[in-house]
Amino acid sequence: MPNDDSDVIVITVGFKTLLAVIAIAFLVAGILFSYISSLATYVAPSQDYPLYVQDAFTADQNGNPKSTFERGEIVLVNVTIEMALQYHNAEYGYFVTPTRFLLLLRFTYGYRLVYLGFVVAELSPGESRSFGIGFRIPEDASTGDYTVKIMVWSNWLDKGGVALASNSGLEISFRVEG
Repeated sequence: MPNDDSDVIVITVGFKTLLAVIAIAFLVAGILFSYISSLATYVAPSQDYPLYVQDAFTADQNGNPKSTFERGEIVLVNVTIEMALQYHNAEYGYFVTPTRFLLLLRFTYGYRLVYLGFVVAELSPGESRSFGIGFRIPEDASTGDYTVKIMVWSNWLDKGGVALASNSGLEISFRVEG
């Protein structure tokens, strides 16, 4: 049975209250947009680590991702590094000058150093760039798993270099067969 008693609730909002609600809605929308957009960019954990290794993979000489190689082939390691726009300690700060760095790749087989490749470069805040460092696998190379350690430093260690990426020391591997 339908109920014939219907109550109507009327809410009256004044002009100032309506303006306040709209202002709060815009403020919340701005904060939410800022938060979501900051998730998409790298925020350094401190002022000491302005760089971040975004991606690293092994590839053939044409840049096609590959993890198994033959003796005599060229192994190309592609590393993408990003410089943060800002850092966070107790509060947020912003990077304003470019950072010069040494990208060093150490190729090893077990504990034996096989190859050492490096690039000296510079990135501006918010910039991201890819670098490729490669070497030809010797015809007499041992078969098995090889490790590439990726380091991002301010300079060579004997010249006072320190790590500039929070994930400096990241390792990737590839395999050499026949």
